[in-house]
Order: sequence, then structure tokens, then C-alpha cells
Amino acid sequence: MDMRKNSLRAIADWLGIVASTACAMHCVLVPVLLVTGTVLPASILAGDFFHLAMIWIILPAAIVAFGIGCRQHKDRWVLVLGVAGLTGIVASATVLHDLVGEGGERVGTLLSGALLVFAHYRNFRLCRSADCAREESIFV
Repeated sequence: MDMRKNSLRAIADWLGIVASTACAMHCVLVPVLLVTGTVLPASILAGDFFHLAMIWIILPAAIVAFGIGCRQHKDRWVLVLGVAGLTGIVASATVLHDLVGEGGERVGTLLSGALLVFAHYRNFRLCRSADCAREESIFV
């Protein structure tokens, strides 16, 4: 496989893990910040801008990482987990609040973020084990 594609996929996996984890941390931290009286940071993070910004990072990173990775290792679980995670993250950021309330939205985001992190990590590990050239490890 072309090393540039491999590097791009590894960076996209890393970015997907970081952004998905940021989404999960956002869901946990905003209520804590509001309860402790740290209103300014919480109000900045609670807006729709944060949700849309995360989608604009997570979606392309996942499409690149899973697209390149699944062509290489052909593991269906990466694709299934990735699609489920992406669907959940997009639903959480757009419609879940209205359907199941704030608590349901948080649970959906946390579960979806976990699915995405696992899919990206699995994708990275499978690509690394299938790659004869051995890319540089960014996950240790």
C-alpha cells in the first residue's frame, strides 16, 4: 500500500479517536461545569456550534480512515462499528435531544463515541498488522 495513504489513514484514525473522545468528554464535562458554577466555559461548549464542529471533524476522519482501512484489511466489523458510531453521533448532535431528552442524548453520544473509538483503534491495528512496510505507530 502507498505509504502516503497509510499515513493519511493513520492520521485520520488518530483524529477520529481524539474527536470522538472529545465528544464524550464534552457530554460528561458540560453538566459538571454548569453544576460547579463555571458557566462561561460551559455555555461556550454547550452551543450547537460545538456539536457541528465535532461532526465536521469526525465525519471526514472516519470516512477517510475506514475507507482506506477497509479496502486494505476487509474487516466488516470496522465498517459496522464505524457506521453505527457515525449514525449515533450525528443523531445525537441533531435529533436525539428532541426525541429522548438531554439524558438520552448524552447516553447516545457516549455509546456512539465509544463505538467510533473502538472502530478506529481496530482499524489502525488491523492496517498495521496487514502492512508489510510497517507504518510509524502513533498509538504506541
